Amino acid sequence: MSTVSFDGQRLREVLAALAPWQRLAFATSCVEVLVPSYVTFSELEQVGDANLVRASVDAVWSALEGHEPEATYPELPSPESVKELLPSEDDWNEWAPQAEDAVASLVYLLELLASDDVIYAVHAAERAYSAVDDFVAREQDLGVLDADDREALLKTPLIQAELRRQADALRILQDSAAERSAVSELRAAAQRLPVGGAL
Repeated sequence: MSTVSFDGQRLREVLAALAPWQRLAFATSCVEVLVPSYVTFSELEQVGDANLVRASVDAVWSALEGHEPEATYPELPSPESVKELLPSEDDWNEWAPQAEDAVASLVYLLELLASDDVIYAVHAAERAYSAVDDFVAREQDLGVLDADDREALLKTPLIQAELRRQADALRILQDSAAERSAVSELRAAAQRLPVGGAL
């Protein structure tokens, strides 16, 4: 099986050709894989608001699955209020980097909802990739990486699983017959493959 890599420019082109709800479904799946990391971080430090993060993502999923028009999404927190959930130096644990990625990706999702600017969907996907990349590098106790190290890291099963999940999500959405039923498929796949594996 060939190695999948992250190509932001290619991703942007593919997402730009999709309908707004499809872009939103893809971005939401990229936030979904990070939610468990934020929940773990929050529970370990007794900080943040895991319920808000979980409820926000669930609200977008529900609206997508309910075929609601883009203008009628449930009331969600503002991007600025979500940024306040970013881990501080005083609340740092091994899940803090992924919690940071989760918060950032949720901010991108909210910005995408407001603007339908495809770049926010790309950023959400990049955060999901970055989170698993960092997780694996830390698990392997890797320091500064040269080109060979980076190539070896890219080929690790967890990183490939996330990049393949993203590629599969795009394939499902690009299917000319794809209906909103694709949303539940994307949601289930993201919940099966959280960053760091099953927590």
